Amino acid sequence: MRQASSDPLEQSLQRVVRILGKRRTSYCVIGALALGAWGQPRTTQDLDLLVLLEGEKRARVLADLERDGFTIDTKWARYNPMIRDRHIRLIRHTVPVDLLLPRDAHDEQVLKRRRRKTLGSLRLWVISAEDLILHKLKAGRPRDFEDSLSVIVRQGNRLDLKYLNHWGNRLVLHEELTYLLSR
Repeated sequence: MRQASSDPLEQSLQRVVRILGKRRTSYCVIGALALGAWGQPRTTQDLDLLVLLEGEKRARVLADLERDGFTIDTKWARYNPMIRDRHIRLIRHTVPVDLLLPRDAHDEQVLKRRRRKTLGSLRLWVISAEDLILHKLKAGRPRDFEDSLSVIVRQGNRLDLKYLNHWGNRLVLHEELTYLLSR
């Protein structure tokens, strides 16, 4: 039996992954935490997961999470009306947990290409290296470019360049991707 962590971030991740697994919900860790699998790890204070929550499953998973100590951040939802139907912000103690629902064909592909990895003491589903690069480029913040570059440097010739170029063109990120790959 795995010993419970004293780290609130790891505890929250353990709990959300357990509930998603119990409900047979497709998910993958994305964002800064996924960098630990593919790029230069960096500190983060939140959890980001891409999650397939359709129909009644959404209500059941959210109810399970609330019973386990997560609360829906209604203030965040009120101030983010354009995305609140595709992005659910939960809080557990002081840890923000963002559940992002697929919003385009690429996000659906991300869930099909996810990889099983060990992060810390957990074995869980993580976004693929190529899809992490594309996700970071879609966000487009300066930190995301640095994160993408760290994945490119660390993964090197293991990256599927054909896949990256296909989605880079489709997502209109070809110039950004070409720039990063040339570095």
